[in-house]
Amino acid sequence: MTHVVRLARPSSPQGARGLQKASWWLSTLVAVAVTSSVFTALSHSANAATVAQEKARAAELYGQIQRVTNQIQYLGQQADLANIRLAKIRDTIANTKTIVANIEGHVSSDNTQLRSDAIFSYVNNGATAGSSPLFTTNAGSVGATDVYNQLAEGNIGTVIASLKTNQVQLTQERFILMGEQSQAQSAVNDAAAALSQADALKGNIEAAHSQVEGQISAYYNAIAAAAAAATQRAAAAAAAAAAAAAAATVQATTATAQTVTASSPQLGSSAAPAPDSLGQGAVQAAETFLGPPAVWYVWGGASRSGVDCSGLTMLAYQAVGISLPHYSGAQFADTVRVPLWDIQPGDLLFYGTNGDEHVSMYVGGGQMIEAPETGYQVHITPIRLGYGFVGIGRVRA
Repeated sequence: MTHVVRLARPSSPQGARGLQKASWWLSTLVAVAVTSSVFTALSHSANAATVAQEKARAAELYGQIQRVTNQIQYLGQQADLANIRLAKIRDTIANTKTIVANIEGHVSSDNTQLRSDAIFSYVNNGATAGSSPLFTTNAGSVGATDVYNQLAEGNIGTVIASLKTNQVQLTQERFILMGEQSQAQSAVNDAAAALSQADALKGNIEAAHSQVEGQISAYYNAIAAAAAAATQRAAAAAAAAAAAAAAATVQATTATAQTVTASSPQLGSSAAPAPDSLGQGAVQAAETFLGPPAVWYVWGGASRSGVDCSGLTMLAYQAVGISLPHYSGAQFADTVRVPLWDIQPGDLLFYGTNGDEHVSMYVGGGQMIEAPETGYQVHITPIRLGYGFVGIGRVRA
């Protein structure tokens, strides 16, 4: 197994009057909405100023929506009241029609009685002759007959007067109810029209509000995209600078290393084997662990499910037919030290005493590939010559 020291972490990224007022209010609001260009197309550059303007516009439209919603509720109540009043008038009309029907029944009955009495009077040539004591067989009934005839004549007069009164009342009642029904229907129509106008205005304002919200979202997306692009450019520039710095460090160190004597076996050795194509093949094998998906660090791992630092280098060289132990210290012992100025792709960089803390593989251009520690994936990073660096090892073919 490989004992890996924790390295520095890489960075990561009311009634008719009320209805008239409501109608005036709606007309004024429509005029304001139109003159303020609520429904015009939006085309601005994505910056903080335009986002603030669109937020203010959205807040204004939201306030208009709230006001129109309140007015719609009021108009809805007025429309309900108008419908209730119309329903009551219609109930009254229905009751009056029942009364009128009864009156007409009485009038018809009275007319029938009048016709019967008139025919009786005509046939009998008046009540006096019929009740004369000279022509009756029962003189005792003459007084009763006279009383009846007088009462009948009085009833007829009363019926005629009642008939005329009922006819007048019937005509007046019909006229009043027709007028009230017309006013109530007009109030219902006005309320419905105002409510419909308010609903339409609310729909238009909500559409404009949605358009403004969409524009704000587009601005934020554009700003986020620009920021992400700037971050990527900065990261690429930083990576390029780091690689250049690492390459410069290698070159500077090479010049120094050439003066190092053979008494420093960890940094140079005259017995180092010449580089060959196996090192490049091992690099290509190691880079397959970058993904996608990239393989995560797993302590003691040596498979596609997870690798540790020495597991990665072991599997990379195993792919080109060379066997290495699964321990960074053992790999340090099995490789030949080479000077920094002679570093080649496939060479291993060791850290810690006798390489027992960490191992990575040089891929060229001042960069190395490694499986650093728990929580990280296999990645390529500029070579580190600090952090306990002890030397470079070249694998024997």
